Amino acid sequence: MAEPQSGEGKREEPEPAGAAPLLWVGGGLPPRFRWVSPSLVQALGHAPEAWKARGFLQRLVHPEDLERVLDTWRTVARTGEARTVELRATTADERSVRLSVELNAIEPAADGAGELVGTVRLLASSPRPVPPAAGMSDLEKVAQELARAQREREELINAVDGIVWETDASFRFTFVSQQAERLLGYPVQQWTREPDFWLKHLYPSDQDWAPAFCIKAATECRPHEFDYRMVAADGRVVWLRDLVTVVSEGGSFRKLRGIMVDITEQRRAQENLERTVSALRATLDSTADGVIVVDRDWRITTFNARFQELWNIPSRLLDTRDGRALSAYMGPQLKDPEQVRARVLELFAAPEQESFEVLEHLDGRILERYSRPQRLGDTIIGRVFSYRDVTAQRRAQAERERLLREAEEAIRVRDDFLSIASHELKTPLTPLKLHLQVLKQRGSAGQPVPLHHAEKALAQVVRLSGLINDLLDTSRIQAGRLELRHEPVSLRELTHEVLADLRPVSPHHTLEYEEPGEPLTLHGDRSRLAQVLVNLLENALKYSPTGGTIRVTLERQGALARVSVADRGIGIPADQKAHLFERFFRARNAPISGFGGLGLGLYICRDIVEHHGGHIWVESEVGQGSTFRFTLPVEDGADGALAPPAHLPGSS
Repeated sequence: MAEPQSGEGKREEPEPAGAAPLLWVGGGLPPRFRWVSPSLVQALGHAPEAWKARGFLQRLVHPEDLERVLDTWRTVARTGEARTVELRATTADERSVRLSVELNAIEPAADGAGELVGTVRLLASSPRPVPPAAGMSDLEKVAQELARAQREREELINAVDGIVWETDASFRFTFVSQQAERLLGYPVQQWTREPDFWLKHLYPSDQDWAPAFCIKAATECRPHEFDYRMVAADGRVVWLRDLVTVVSEGGSFRKLRGIMVDITEQRRAQENLERTVSALRATLDSTADGVIVVDRDWRITTFNARFQELWNIPSRLLDTRDGRALSAYMGPQLKDPEQVRARVLELFAAPEQESFEVLEHLDGRILERYSRPQRLGDTIIGRVFSYRDVTAQRRAQAERERLLREAEEAIRVRDDFLSIASHELKTPLTPLKLHLQVLKQRGSAGQPVPLHHAEKALAQVVRLSGLINDLLDTSRIQAGRLELRHEPVSLRELTHEVLADLRPVSPHHTLEYEEPGEPLTLHGDRSRLAQVLVNLLENALKYSPTGGTIRVTLERQGALARVSVADRGIGIPADQKAHLFERFFRARNAPISGFGGLGLGLYICRDIVEHHGGHIWVESEVGQGSTFRFTLPVEDGADGALAPPAHLPGSS
């Protein structure tokens, strides 16, 4: 026998005694029941838990009817249009019963997984008949069952935690459940008596958009859901969520049915949550540290604006929420990206670890990174990274340390200078005093005055004058008042003069000299340049205490003249060379007792050479001697004198 189709060929059969409105609510794909009325449970005998089990619909419906029921279910869930389907169902005691089910969409969905409500009618004898009362006629029994069914329907509707309602096409309420008076305080009769009850009691801010939204959806015969506010009888503002089903005929809506659910507390909780989240976001964005949170799968869950600013990250990259792509973008900004990446991998491999690292950027910035696990209760769900820019603090600390070192060095230099100066100034005074006393004694006695005493006294005066001049020059250099006279100077002639003056006072050394055949003329201060040469040569003689050869070389290098003074003396330690031209500096292998001086000569030489546009430096190894070199810019043109031979061997 052919089965009846959905909504077609339906045979009218008298509803047996004991029949009652039977309801269920379900949804999803595959369909699953979420709620079943007690009357339906009683009618078919299946326990409520069985109805809610996965796959129960497939066990309930006869296999030959199942596909047709599923097709009808999906159509109603997708389109929102009500349909009726007949089917054979199996009771708990394995009996078959024929049912007619009217399906209405509560919340349709394009994929057919929307929520439906089913109204069930028995088309055959009830598997759970109600025993007839003694002495009742058949008509009385039917009336009794109808009254009982009506009570069950009203009880069911009033038990729903929301306002069940129905309107006609003009949006006038034709039915409202008793919950309306409990939720909003208006009598049910007022809802149905006033044609524009809903519009009148909408919250003022919702009186325009809410009706427009509902009218548009109803005109399109589209089930809809929306949130709005109504003003209760006591003045309270109540948030409602309305789930609306459209009853249509021929493509036009005829009725609206729905459920209004009080969501005031939910909205308040949501608003509080939004305020809390907003406050947290504002706090996060106002902190000076950059913060990012990543889950255990490297997905970015949140970050603040400071983090984006510190790493100069484009918004489109952060929008992907891809932590690995972000890490790859950040790496090239670091001096040691591989080490940083390895450490991050270690942290993800051991989620309970905490860490602190200092990250150096290629642009010179320094960031401190703190990382801790993110916990939800006792479960680690991700990792929090915070970044703090400490560049300014680190630089300030380095500057403070540098200034402290310089201050300590200045104190040390001062103390050394006082010690050296007292020694150096005292040294010539003692012999000077002795020679003068001898001269006085002989003069008082009328004896002839030995010439060598006067010469030695004058030599000590010259030495004292040199020390004092060095101190004065140093003072002028520090004040920026060292004056230079500029005139044409023949560098070859100047060197000859200096060597000629030094040969008589260096009997234990050999002075060798080499110069080019071309003239070397520069514009400068003749006496100051002579001072540089004399100082370098005196140092070479002084630090070659066992004698040996001192070699002076002049040569031209393009637009520069280069002068070199080389000795075979004690040499200079490598770590001392950088400080050699500083004020009051003495190499540690040059003790005061063996080598006199204030430690100012090279400092003055450097300033004189640099004021002439030149450069001075030293090349040396301990025990191998030293070579001091300096360059000066020269002019084109001839010297003012005949050039001597290219090689002038010195005398011993």
